[in-house]
Amino acid sequence: WDKEHVIHPMAPVGADPTIVMVGGDGVYIIDSDGKQYLDGASQLTCINLGYGQKEIAEAVTEQMKQLAYSHSFFGNCNTANIECSRKLAQLTPSGLNHFFYTLGGSGSIDTSFRIARTYWKNQNKGGKFKIISLHNSYHGVNFGAVSATALRYGQFAAGVQPVVPGFLRIPSYYCYRCAFDLKYPDCDMYCAKFLAYTIKQEGPDSVAAFVAEPVHGTAGSIVPPPEYWPMVRKICTENDVLLIADEVMTGFGRTGKMFAVEHWDVVPDMMALAKGLTSAYLPFGAVAISDAVVEGLKGAPVFGFTYSGHPVCSAAATKVMEIYERDNVVENTAEMGSYALNRLKAECESMPCIGEVAGLGLMIGVEIVTDKANHTPFPIEQNVPMEIGNEARDKGLLVRASDRLAFTPPLIVTKDEIDKALDILVPILAAVKPRSTSAVA
Repeated sequence: WDKEHVIHPMAPVGADPTIVMVGGDGVYIIDSDGKQYLDGASQLTCINLGYGQKEIAEAVTEQMKQLAYSHSFFGNCNTANIECSRKLAQLTPSGLNHFFYTLGGSGSIDTSFRIARTYWKNQNKGGKFKIISLHNSYHGVNFGAVSATALRYGQFAAGVQPVVPGFLRIPSYYCYRCAFDLKYPDCDMYCAKFLAYTIKQEGPDSVAAFVAEPVHGTAGSIVPPPEYWPMVRKICTENDVLLIADEVMTGFGRTGKMFAVEHWDVVPDMMALAKGLTSAYLPFGAVAISDAVVEGLKGAPVFGFTYSGHPVCSAAATKVMEIYERDNVVENTAEMGSYALNRLKAECESMPCIGEVAGLGLMIGVEIVTDKANHTPFPIEQNVPMEIGNEARDKGLLVRASDRLAFTPPLIVTKDEIDKALDILVPILAAVKPRSTSAVA
């Protein structure tokens, strides 16, 4: 039935289905054959609280009984969304007190771009429309979001070019593969300074915003140097450019802080949110907007979605945020992330095909290489990270495999569960051998 009716994202149309999932409990998910998998990927790095959280289901059920839907157009409100917004304002960095609601990460990113351009137009600076993003970034698949996405651009934007005009991309903070062929810390943070250079070359009067993930997610959990975010915050402020943090994946505890920008004491002008906002129990997203930007938007027309501020999704989000705080989930993330990272470093960094192990919280990336001395990756057509991921899945562990291998389990994971996961993964990594890069092995 699936093959007859369902078109799957990131799979060739007409391809055979793979696994039918039917249940989940804690950090485990179960397929239709009864096989249990330890979810070391939180699926798409989104189900932060794992499976079977009855409190969330109960909150959703009660809200459906009370008020299943109410739109938010023309000032129309619902109590569930008001409570959600108040709770969210208590968690977000100081000054980010206003929220526009969407149904997911791509929508939140698109919304942040629309708000940035609307903001400048409302300041009689309509010429400030350009959006700068980073290579290796993934921001989503809507037209605006994919226009800012630079990770495997030909794949994510396949079939939809030309994309939206007014988007530029610059090299990222990917130290292991520095686009400038420099070495940290002797590089003097040229990747950050290149943002200032680009703004100057384009003209500050033409640049609306700079958007970046605090940690590259889909590219494989790539962590920036500690100086990076404070520097780009300063550059954006000095050039009158809005700073947008894409916290869709990093937000709500994933990196060991409630929001990743808190690691560097940076407050962006906007934050795109989704995934962990409801722990993926319902589709929901938001854009957190600073007081200053809201002040500059006053009197401007704003668009809306039918489901903006949906009361049932809002109820789920409020309960999820309560659980994060009550159960010290962020603290657990920091502790378990440190444990997992240290074990992976100790056991894997000396392996012949492991170039780097790095991470922040439970967002850990493993660089797979065929030539360690020269940082040479396996040819993309050999699909080695995916091979590793498939072997791990066969042995009962789900990991995220793209350009790098990522270990991003639910934030409720325990030390014993991490050990169980790494007892599966480490031997698979140890068995990877160099291959010829001239032909597919």
